[in-house]
Amino acid sequence: MKRQRLSAIIPLISLLLVLLITPASAQGPTALSGLTLKFWPEYDDPRLLVIIDGQLATPGSEIRLPIPAEAQLNAVATSDGGGHLLKNDWREEKSKDGNRLLVMTPANPLFRVEYYTPLSTDGDKRTIDFELPAGYINAEQASIEILLPPGSADVTLTPPADDSGASQDQAHLFTRTLGKVTDQAISQQVRYSNPSGALTVSESAAGNAANAQPQATAAAPQSEPASPKKSSLNPWIIILGVAALLLIIGGAVGLWLTSNREDEEEIRPLSHSKGKKKKAGAVSLSSSSGKQDRFCRQCGKAFGPDDRFCRYCGAPRKSL
Repeated sequence: MKRQRLSAIIPLISLLLVLLITPASAQGPTALSGLTLKFWPEYDDPRLLVIIDGQLATPGSEIRLPIPAEAQLNAVATSDGGGHLLKNDWREEKSKDGNRLLVMTPANPLFRVEYYTPLSTDGDKRTIDFELPAGYINAEQASIEILLPPGSADVTLTPPADDSGASQDQAHLFTRTLGKVTDQAISQQVRYSNPSGALTVSESAAGNAANAQPQATAAAPQSEPASPKKSSLNPWIIILGVAALLLIIGGAVGLWLTSNREDEEEIRPLSHSKGKKKKAGAVSLSSSSGKQDRFCRQCGKAFGPDDRFCRYCGAPRKSL
């Protein structure tokens, strides 16, 4: 019976371990109060610069962002609220389908992620196909900003922009308001031509790119992104795993000790209390009959001091 009890408890503890670890390793969409996706092709580099600006709805939340396989991170930062961007720790993991995931916990609610990715070209034609899959971010207010080089022509946006105009450097600026985003993917396609192949900001002036950015956007950090953490395993998973393992071991040992103790109690013969007086006329077998068997020859159970028959099988007690 004790073995049955032990075998029933161990699966329950194992289930507890799974329930403790699962929330730590599987996370739903991160709630943001604001999100802006910025696409700046051929800005200070022939590639596409993607900038993700956001604000956490709950400070201290972890963010998981899918990034292209060929993406080169340029900045992973948080804002101190005064317009200064500071490096923020991050790590990289793999999603279930094997894609890259950037994982970070911003030190402050405002954060920024920048990366460069190759721009699809065909002669002087350019194509951007972007999609942020559902399941990673929910936002109360989301928007998209597209900044194309000054020489751009034949621009087609799908879905279309809500507003457009020229930036202070004569680049073409388009904006699109998404509103509230909940459990849905965000996609944007951009097609345009750039016959001259000129960049929005010349490579020689890339160091002063912040001065050429639209007024509506924050200056991009010019420093290298923070180094990723080597380990992609959440330390809470390790702690919970060790705690659950110790719980399993402790429970098994406790049940084993309890089982042994109860077995000993089952085979221990009943005996008279030390301070109990014998009734008048009672005769002790040990004093009147000489030496008697201590254990039953039939079943092996121990005799009490005054037993004449085995209490377990009824066999008579014999003299040695």
